[in-house]
Amino acid sequence: MNVEVLHEPGRFFARIEGLEAEVVYERQGDVLDIVHTWTPPALRGQDVAARITEAAFAYARTHGLHVIATCPYTRAYVAHHPELHDVVVTR
Repeated sequence: MNVEVLHEPGRFFARIEGLEAEVVYERQGDVLDIVHTWTPPALRGQDVAARITEAAFAYARTHGLHVIATCPYTRAYVAHHPELHDVVVTR
């Protein structure tokens, strides 16, 4: 599935078939603290959350930011993607 990820302050999101999935973050200086991920049940299992999470990490890299993975989904995503470990920081 091709997922177009949009960004506005505080979140990355995608609208698919009238539904909205999102990754919510809090910006703290040069850190994005990803606090919540939500995918509507009808879109789950289609890698929508993964595409949005990828976009958040790409944004962080492009802007020289680090990421705190407060959200359980994001922590699990990072555990499966060791190439992101250099961007992740802990509190």
